[in-house]
Amino acid sequence: MSDAVIVSTARTGLGKSYRGALNNTHSMDLAGHVIEHAVARAGIDPAIVEDVILGATFHEGAQGKNMARLAAIRAGLPVTTAGLSINRFCSSGL
Repeated sequence: MSDAVIVSTARTGLGKSYRGALNNTHSMDLAGHVIEHAVARAGIDPAIVEDVILGATFHEGAQGKNMARLAAIRAGLPVTTAGLSINRFCSSGL
């Protein structure tokens, strides 16, 4: 059995508020930015990332697809990287 390893985490601030500076930023761009920097912070080769787990509150509309996978690709991870999107409402970022 392979070992599961968490090498880095990251999150955005409250970026999508109604009048926030990032309110017109697409959720995939924001999430991709976070993933890209979490990988860089870990100091690993993006090609070895196998799974991305992403928490977000509203998985509907423009972000209604598998947000974790789309954001991982936007972050420059390989297309072989799997994505798991979690909705725990306000606790998703934790």
